[in-house]
Amino acid sequence: MVLNQAEAILRGIAVPAGSMLYGVMPGDLVRVKATIDYRGPEWDDIFHAAIGEWRGITWPAQIGLFDEIWDEEVSVHFGASIDWVTYELTVEIPITPIGHFPWTPGWFDLYAKLTRPGLTGLFTPRLDNVIEVLLVPEFDHFTIDSYDKV
Repeated sequence: MVLNQAEAILRGIAVPAGSMLYGVMPGDLVRVKATIDYRGPEWDDIFHAAIGEWRGITWPAQIGLFDEIWDEEVSVHFGASIDWVTYELTVEIPITPIGHFPWTPGWFDLYAKLTRPGLTGLFTPRLDNVIEVLLVPEFDHFTIDSYDKV
């Protein structure tokens, strides 16, 4: 099973999975939505999403770790069903002035998972460099426009 869709939403503007989410700042919430198809006995789990940086190599295999800078999780419940049922999962990640150390402003990666207590976690594909977080002021085009004798 793979999560079919992930979206990051900021101030009510949905950004499709894989697209860039610009201008996230401390105090903002990034809403991550995912869908998953489930069938089986009743199951309680934890939906966890994180914004951070992948640290590792991707070839010949993904070897490394995801440095979670901002993250959040919510409890989810899957009802018993013999048929496939699609569930929508949502979590809101608060962006703090400084995430967990080390941090730098810039473009960050996103992933989500079900922790599946007692089993191996189930992960979405990682979305690389999709969320821009502005942690420090930025200035541009600072010039002298004129000067006069007064």
